[in-house]
Amino acid sequence: MKEVKLRFKFIKRSEYKYLSHLDITRIIIRAVRRAGVKIKYSEGFNPKPKINFSNPIPLGIESLAEYADLVILQDLDAMDFIDMMNTQLPKELKLVKSKVIASKTASLMSDISVCLYSFRLKTLSPGKGFKDGFDGEMGEKVKSHPDILNSILKLEFKKGYNVKDIVFLKLFGYAKIFKERNNRIFKFNNFFGFFQDLIKGYNVRVDYVLKEEMFIFKHNNLKTPMEVVN
Repeated sequence: MKEVKLRFKFIKRSEYKYLSHLDITRIIIRAVRRAGVKIKYSEGFNPKPKINFSNPIPLGIESLAEYADLVILQDLDAMDFIDMMNTQLPKELKLVKSKVIASKTASLMSDISVCLYSFRLKTLSPGKGFKDGFDGEMGEKVKSHPDILNSILKLEFKKGYNVKDIVFLKLFGYAKIFKERNNRIFKFNNFFGFFQDLIKGYNVRVDYVLKEEMFIFKHNNLKTPMEVVN
């Protein structure tokens, strides 16, 4: 029987952001079974579905970029797989992309290098907006904390379109150790606590946090898990 390895991308939104990684794994596996997809199982006394997920996301954070690799025992088109799965999943946990990949493709957990988070910052004084130089000051204060700095690849601040009370912070945090970079793994909860304390002095609050994407270093460039398997 032919084996096919599929990589798929799905979202995690609304109330599903409060479910654990294990809970989401169970929901996805049940959806695969209900869809009638023939899953390959591991051998041994306690067979398990051949499915591997990307790095767990912190509880309470919505995500546009969760990934999984699944081995199935049928010749199934990637788009047909999306359609079959989405009939069995809520719209807040739907698949958005899928691709057939090589059987020896590196696992997501071992390959993913960086996670991109977007923080929506809002002033507590409506109408006053962010003062000039806020992004530079904030960036420098983050960089003054060595443990935090060494876990971040890049920070970007962007003003909200036509909304002077909103600023977006895009943070690229390391998901694995690179000897040549002398980095640390980004720990979301550690950063979030530090950052919330930091912005109190600026009369600013975090209005919303979203996990936007995950990346793999390929030839020293950042590529999504879908792009590296073209």
